[in-house]
Amino acid sequence: MQKKLVKFALVGGVGFIIDAATLALLSTVMPVVAARGAAFWVAASSTWWCNRVFTFNDGQYREPIGQWGRFMLCAMLGFVPNWGCYWLLFQGGYPHWLRAEFGQLGLISWPYIAMIPGILLGMLVNFSLSQRWVFTKAVG
Repeated sequence: MQKKLVKFALVGGVGFIIDAATLALLSTVMPVVAARGAAFWVAASSTWWCNRVFTFNDGQYREPIGQWGRFMLCAMLGFVPNWGCYWLLFQGGYPHWLRAEFGQLGLISWPYIAMIPGILLGMLVNFSLSQRWVFTKAVG
């Protein structure tokens, strides 16, 4: 299980890059909170594929469409703490002075910093559900 968790986290790291890049691109044409929601779908679909071929590559897959659907359902469940944490941090639940500190130091802007805790919470939910329900061996 520990090896799969490390692989899952690596895939999640790639997913984070895809998520952040999609957020950056989409936030130029739509509000940042809406762009965050759309970026989630792009990142979740790409991490499903990477987990299918890299993390849970036991050789006996469920059919892809049903497995993708299960993964997206689990990702949506994992998205609840992810989005909730992001919304709280981005919408002012976090002290304004801390957001200002990141800006003064010239670090990555606050919307990207606010993504990290939510992604970690979502990852724990997603790994548990993926291992127990999504990437189980096909029956029959």
